[in-house]
Amino acid sequence: MTTATAGADPTAGSRLGGGRAWIVWFLAANAFFFAFFQRAAPSVMVDPLMTTFSVGAGVMGNLAALYLYIYAVLQLPVGLMLDRWGPRILLTGGMLVAAAGTAAFAFAENIWVAYAGRLAIGAGSAVGFISALTLAAAWHTPGRFGMFSGMTMGYAMLGGFLAQGPLGHVVEQMGWRDPVAFTAVWGAALAVLIWIVVRDRPDGGRVQRTGSQSLGRSLLQAMSLRHNWVLGVYGCFLSGPFLSYGLLWGVPHIMLIYDVGRETAGFSASLMTIGFAIGGPLGGFLSDRFRRRKLPLMIAAGTSLLLWAVMLYGPPMPLFTYQIMIFLVGLFGGSMILTLALARELSPPSIGGAVTGFVNGAFVGGGALMQPLVGIVLDLAWDGTVTADGAVPYYSPAHFDTALSVLPILVGIGFLISFVMRESYCRPVDG
Repeated sequence: MTTATAGADPTAGSRLGGGRAWIVWFLAANAFFFAFFQRAAPSVMVDPLMTTFSVGAGVMGNLAALYLYIYAVLQLPVGLMLDRWGPRILLTGGMLVAAAGTAAFAFAENIWVAYAGRLAIGAGSAVGFISALTLAAAWHTPGRFGMFSGMTMGYAMLGGFLAQGPLGHVVEQMGWRDPVAFTAVWGAALAVLIWIVVRDRPDGGRVQRTGSQSLGRSLLQAMSLRHNWVLGVYGCFLSGPFLSYGLLWGVPHIMLIYDVGRETAGFSASLMTIGFAIGGPLGGFLSDRFRRRKLPLMIAAGTSLLLWAVMLYGPPMPLFTYQIMIFLVGLFGGSMILTLALARELSPPSIGGAVTGFVNGAFVGGGALMQPLVGIVLDLAWDGTVTADGAVPYYSPAHFDTALSVLPILVGIGFLISFVMRESYCRPVDG
C-alpha cells in the first residue's frame, strides 16, 4: 500500500482529474509511447539488420525479442519498486537507460553490442506502462481506471505505427542507424521533461511504502491468486501473435506475399497497432460503461481467432482486404488490456503494483516467446535458398505459412481460457 509524504504543498491545478492530472498522465504515456516505438522498430529493419550483422531469421527474432525478454522479467520488480519509490524516479531513470541502450544499438559494429543495446532498451522501457497506470490511478478518479488503461495502451500503439510505415520510409532513404540514433536523443529529452514536471501524487509528495509487508511477500501473494494466472496466460496467448506478427514478422511477410516495398508493408502491419490504439480505449470505455470485464475479453479472443484463421488459411485476398483484416485484429484484440483492470479489481489493493507487474509481464512474455519462435521455425523450414545477392536466406510463402501457423492456435487457447475467468463487474472484489 502506498501513500504520499506528509507536508507537501499542493501545486496549482493539481486537483484530482484536473488539468495538471492530464499533463502528468500524458508525459508518462509518452514514455510508454517511446517504449512501443522501440518495440516495433525492428519490424522495418529485418533485412538491413540481417545483412549488417550477417545473421538468419532465428538470430533476428532473438535480437528483436531481447527487448521483450528483459521487459517481461522486470515487470515484477518494477511493480514492486513503484510501491516503494514511485513512478517519477523510475520513469526518469528508465528513460535514461533506454536512451543509452538506443545509442549503443545505433552504433553497434557487431551482434553482441546490438544485443546489449536491445537489452538496455527493454530494461529502461519496462517502467513505462505500469508507471503510467500508477499515475493515472493517483491523479484520476477510480471509475476511470479502465478508460485510462485503454488510453495508455492505445496511445502507445501510435508509437508502434510511427515505427512501421513512417520509419520504414525513413529507413529506405537513410538506412537504419541514423534514425535509431535520433531516437536516443528523443528518449533523453523526455527523461528530463518527466523529472521536471511529473509528481507522484497531486499533493506533490512522493509515494512511499507503508505497512510491514515485504516486497517479496507482495509478489508471492500476487502469484498465489489463481485469477492472476488465468489472466496472465490469457494475455500471453492473445498478445503473442499480435507482438510477433504486427511488430516484427508482418512486414517481411507482407513484402513477400504482395510484392510491395518496405514502406507499404510497414504501413500495412502498422494498421494492427492503429486498430489496437482505437480498440484499447474503446474497449475500456465500453467495459466501464456496461460494468463488465469478462465478456469483452471473450469477444476479443473469439473474434481474433476468426480473423487470424481467415488471414492465414482463407483464400487469397487483395492487399486492401488484407489490410482491413489486420486492422480488425488490432481493433478487437485491443480489449485484452482489460486483463490489467480485472486483475487489480480481483486482488487486494495493497499489492496493486505487484499484480499489475505480474499480469503485464505475462502479456509481454507472449511476444518474447513468439518473435524468436517464428524465426526459429522459419530457419527450420528454410530449404537453403539465399537472396540474389547471397546476403541473407530467402524464406518463401510456404516457409511463412509453416512458421505463422502457431498464431491462431495460441489465440484459440486464449479463447478457451476466457470462459473460466472471474467477473468483477468493474468494482473491487476481495481477493
